[in-house]
Amino acid sequence: MRPAARPVKGESVPDVADEGWESDDCVRRTVVLPADLGERLAARAEQRGLSVSDLLAEYAQAGLLRDAAGG
Repeated sequence: MRPAARPVKGESVPDVADEGWESDDCVRRTVVLPADLGERLAARAEQRGLSVSDLLAEYAQAGLLRDAAGG
């Protein structure tokens, strides 16, 4: 089996219908990140004993709160 072709930097990545679902309390989606950022997030999550998903949710919430405060 051949690996999937990687998108060109800046190119849109198509949605894949079977790779996401939503419920009342969560949404599961595929997120494409630059490799170095993904590695940094994974290392930080491991240091803190969190999953990458939990770390991203924490960072997103903090950013939204900061934006709401005007900063």
